[in-house]
Amino acid sequence: MEVTKQMITVEDALEIFHAREFAYDILRRFFIEEPSREYVKLFIQRNMIDLFPFQEESEEIRTGVKKIKDYLAVYNPGMIDQHYENLHWDYTKMFIGPFEILASPWESVYVRKDKLLFQQTTMDVRNLYKKYGFQAGELNIEADDHIGLEIDFLYHLNQLAIESAESQSATALQEIQYLLREQKLFIENHLAEFVPALVSKIGEHADTDFFRGMAILLQYFLIMDSKVLNELLNIEMIQK
Repeated sequence: MEVTKQMITVEDALEIFHAREFAYDILRRFFIEEPSREYVKLFIQRNMIDLFPFQEESEEIRTGVKKIKDYLAVYNPGMIDQHYENLHWDYTKMFIGPFEILASPWESVYVRKDKLLFQQTTMDVRNLYKKYGFQAGELNIEADDHIGLEIDFLYHLNQLAIESAESQSATALQEIQYLLREQKLFIENHLAEFVPALVSKIGEHADTDFFRGMAILLQYFLIMDSKVLNELLNIEMIQK
């Protein structure tokens, strides 16, 4: 009996890429730096949290979404100054200082015994960025293996996949498959190596359920996304 190989059209894959774009855009904005007042306001006004993908497939993602929604049902950092300052401070004291950094946002701190930045781990990530024309802000000011930058890099690779899919060129399918493989490997070799420990630190030190919820979304979206990438790499993609 012949087994029918599963297939997906580039058009259907694009829908998945756009859902990933939406999720990674939210995550990079809340982890790369203190959230801006303008973006927080937009996030709330457009009710973006309700649109976060994979809620039906993941109980943990639903838990993260609920934490953020429950927080926003009580606090309005988009409109009330003190609420925004509290949210802003929550990020600052965990990831920046001015005292002890409570939830170090750099991969090196979790995977290196010496916990030093700008060593091999940072350089490995930098070289991957360079391969795709992605630069981490001011070179040698912020270490390239910052969680926000690594999420931003995945966003960048997904954007390249979208561009290839929309180009309908003769090499589009090969480009997409290559980019999907690179994203899967980047998650496995880098983010998966330290995000669970980082999320645990955030859960321990966050003052707000907003960032506790966002940390849960980060961890379990990456898990779901790895599964999605694996599925896409194991089915045939076709152009109509």
